[in-house]
Amino acid sequence: MPAANPCGTSRQRALTCPACGATVYPAIAPAVVVAVVDGNRIVLTRYAGRPHRRLALVAGFMEVGETLEDTVRREVREEIGAAVTNIRYYKSQPWGFSGSMLAGFFADLSGPPELTVDTGELSEALWVRREDIPPEGVNVSLTSEMIEAFRVGAFPG
Repeated sequence: MPAANPCGTSRQRALTCPACGATVYPAIAPAVVVAVVDGNRIVLTRYAGRPHRRLALVAGFMEVGETLEDTVRREVREEIGAAVTNIRYYKSQPWGFSGSMLAGFFADLSGPPELTVDTGELSEALWVRREDIPPEGVNVSLTSEMIEAFRVGAFPG
């Protein structure tokens, strides 16, 4: 059991009501980040209607009753109109900006390589060869780490 700090509150990331003593933990929304690969290529995207202009991967929140793998398949189908197979877990990252827990996956394209972009979610989605991915230099997000891992050949492709 962790020791209490000098002001009497615990070290857990929760709030305690001073009136009734109830403990409230932060709500965390599970989400996936998916690197869709086809040999030496990866699908890179850009979000629609957001100031964030960096390259991104397919991503989205889980729906009630879905497994992480179901979420991967659904988000890929909805955002880029593709099917995937061989879904492989990479790692996770808490992302405080959205109160989410990101689970990163690599998945292989299953079917035709044509992409149908959901323009409500993405401004673009395109296949990019490993050697054409520009190095970012900063890997603060799971997305940028996964893109870099693919770029340098440290994860499948």
